[in-house]
Amino acid sequence: MDGMTGSDGAALAGDLPPLLSAASSPAWLGEVRAQRTHPLVLWYGPTYGVMERVHGGWMMSGMERMTPQDARDSLAWWFRNMARTATASSAADRDEYREGAARLERGRPDELTVAGRVFRVVRADRFCRFGVDGPEPPRPTDPDDLPEPRTRRDAHRFDHGLLPPALAPGSPELLGERWENVPEGPIVPPEVTRDARRALATHPRVARLAARFAAAEKENGTWPPHGPFLHSPACVRDHLAAYFDTIVPMMLPSSPDVLAEYRAAAGLLRDGTRRAEVTVLGRRFRVIRFEYVVRVGPDGPERPRPSDHDPEEPFTSDPEEAHGLGITDDE
Repeated sequence: MDGMTGSDGAALAGDLPPLLSAASSPAWLGEVRAQRTHPLVLWYGPTYGVMERVHGGWMMSGMERMTPQDARDSLAWWFRNMARTATASSAADRDEYREGAARLERGRPDELTVAGRVFRVVRADRFCRFGVDGPEPPRPTDPDDLPEPRTRRDAHRFDHGLLPPALAPGSPELLGERWENVPEGPIVPPEVTRDARRALATHPRVARLAARFAAAEKENGTWPPHGPFLHSPACVRDHLAAYFDTIVPMMLPSSPDVLAEYRAAAGLLRDGTRRAEVTVLGRRFRVIRFEYVVRVGPDGPERPRPSDHDPEEPFTSDPEEAHGLGITDDE
């Protein structure tokens, strides 16, 4: 077992256009360097969340839901919770939250106005940069801490800040990059290609969200991500260390020597360094960086597309199950 830390990512002045080398921020210099070191941008599919229209823009919640229905179900749960607490300003508002939840449990609305507040299910595209050695690891300027743990009860708070300003694809502010994807080809359903092309016209600008991170293992020359997409590299290291400590012993009929190697790898991930990569028994793991991009049009951020994978039915709770999950209306 051996370990390896990520590159320091320092940009050399000679690598930069003259207008950028003197006055650009460290984050901007990291963008420029990433174009050199990891020039290939690959699409990793969509993800979903809910945003609220507020004065000045759209207030974000997390964008971690895997399907549009998952985002709708989370919003329905949040409405139920609002209906049960003193947070709602009046009995009429609490009734509206209950009705909003019921609408989400009966159908598939992607936008609702409840208690005078406008909520929208929003789609984001995930991208990852690649270079000669594989996917891009975290940058030195990326925040690297363990956020305060959240319970399921408050995981849908609208406290992720305003949706950033939308920019024109290919503009200087985006260093000429477009951050768009149109899947096409013989194995791509034609409706997927159609909706992607339509989105370029209906939602022509892009807003980049904060990067997210995941663990990936190199397999036959590819790097498929494993586990959740998290807010910081530290969260990914912690998650991967827990996998080595607890999941590997249950999944692999391993000898004490093998388990000791995985425990040692977990120790490396917890040693306090900004470690981007670890290898254990020939398995090579890396913390990799993902860009999240929301398309924006005149009416705001893009909703789910008709062709998006959305197999689940709306969640209509059984009374006993709902009580166990804490989403019934009674106190």
